[in-house]
Amino acid sequence: MHERVFADPAVRAVLDAGFAQLDAALRKRPDPPHAARTIPIELFADDAPNDQVRLCRLFLLRRGKRMAVPERHSNSVQRLVSYRGRGAIHQGVPGGGPEGLRARAIGSPGAKRSAHRNGPVTDTTDLARHWDIVPEGIWHFPEAAEDRDWATVTFHSAAEDEIVDELWLGEAR
Repeated sequence: MHERVFADPAVRAVLDAGFAQLDAALRKRPDPPHAARTIPIELFADDAPNDQVRLCRLFLLRRGKRMAVPERHSNSVQRLVSYRGRGAIHQGVPGGGPEGLRARAIGSPGAKRSAHRNGPVTDTTDLARHWDIVPEGIWHFPEAAEDRDWATVTFHSAAEDEIVDELWLGEAR
């Protein structure tokens, strides 16, 4: 999947066009500080078994911002890669609530060494520096670094018509 996302010119063209649309949408409104859209999963059909990757979404988060409230996908594993920029995924534990989520910094390949407030991200070929996995039913939220908007590509094990996206309805942080 990593090579398809970063090395396939046809896939990159679709991703870049999608992120340009999301950027335009964010420029038109102040809130929420993020925008998302689905792209055809067929772009990745040869790279992952159908039971692991059935939905692909692009997600763009304004620099220095985070989602207003945590979310979870009760029936889907989320795998995400930092496409452009960097940030942190704040993630809970199985059976836990949305309180006390731990941050894990990730950044796009080629990102210059710099520190996100939740840890350093360096230029490396280590996939763990670029990817994160959120298990089914785990509360999480993204937070972008201060220097630029953060673009991520997310892959879900549930299909678009099956995924259950839940937002924390308690108090916002």
